[in-house]
Amino acid sequence: MYNHVYKIECLTNLHVGSGDVNFNIIDKEVERDAVTGFPIAHASGLKGALKEHFSKSANLSYDNITDVFGQEPVRKKGQENVVKPGAYKFFDARLIARPMRVSGQVASVSVVSEKSVNDFIRMMNILGIDRFGTQELAPVVFPEGVNFLTNVGGINNIEGEKFDKLPEDTAKALALLKDVIGENIALVKDFNLFELPVVARNYLEDGTSKNLWYEEIVPHDSIFYSVILTPDEEMLLDLDDIIQIGGHASIGCGFTKFTKLN
Repeated sequence: MYNHVYKIECLTNLHVGSGDVNFNIIDKEVERDAVTGFPIAHASGLKGALKEHFSKSANLSYDNITDVFGQEPVRKKGQENVVKPGAYKFFDARLIARPMRVSGQVASVSVVSEKSVNDFIRMMNILGIDRFGTQELAPVVFPEGVNFLTNVGGINNIEGEKFDKLPEDTAKALALLKDVIGENIALVKDFNLFELPVVARNYLEDGTSKNLWYEEIVPHDSIFYSVILTPDEEMLLDLDDIIQIGGHASIGCGFTKFTKLN
């Protein structure tokens, strides 16, 4: 199998719903990785979004689409149901960086965690891709009471909190990832210390509120990555386009930009 690694940049806010029933103050939460708790777009949802996108495209024939994504069984009385699996294999889209607000000369910084970076490096090593370096980040000790480390100049705080300087070796390692996560980088002690933004949404009927709910979002400028495995070296999917993932497409949510990394 041939591997194709993509950076997925959120151009707008993203909501890939977990679908879980909960009794929290947030009515609709985003999907999260079962181990890390980080936001994620599971492979089934990503595959579905890409199939929806290319089903409306003139670039692929029906046969191409069924070859790539597979075909659901057609149920006919008296006939055995045959499922045609897709030839392409899709991985989860995993979060490596998300923006956080700062006070100062820039509006935000691209925040990563040791875990999010090391998971990315580990995946690149497995796939034999070394352009981002092969060494995982060494454990970083955060000073007491500090949750952020950065060398970005001209800022006073991150999410209202003080920060300290990045160790030199960590800064050099993160600089190798600038094509993925950008240049204004900060390291957070733990992503899960800081909640995702929540927006209030409302259903109106004749100008009267009928249903107010609160929804978690992954903010625009967040960065995910994913892998697609193909049986042939040629990639039939031309992903150089704006692709919508998740819910609320009609109000501009979930629009992303794919960039090939290998």
